[in-house]
Amino acid sequence: MIDSKTLDHLAHLARLTVPEEEKEQLAKDITNILGFIDTIQKVDISEVSKKEFAQKNVAKEDILAPLDSNYDLVEAAPLHKDGFVQVPKVIE
Repeated sequence: MIDSKTLDHLAHLARLTVPEEEKEQLAKDITNILGFIDTIQKVDISEVSKKEFAQKNVAKEDILAPLDSNYDLVEAAPLHKDGFVQVPKVIE
């Protein structure tokens, strides 16, 4: 199971605040996810053709939509002030 120091480090990297009462369950969840990934990595895929992994280009055409002003774009942002989009500070 993930120790509390590692969990705190992951939370810091993800810019998350994890309440103390949720840390134990979160550590269990992350451990389960990592265990599942480990299980998937053990699956032998040597017999699977590379063609089966090929992905088709499913990109859609860009559709131009009218935009009345930059104001509409700024107003659509979750945080905005004085005509600018506000973003969280990530550099200390």
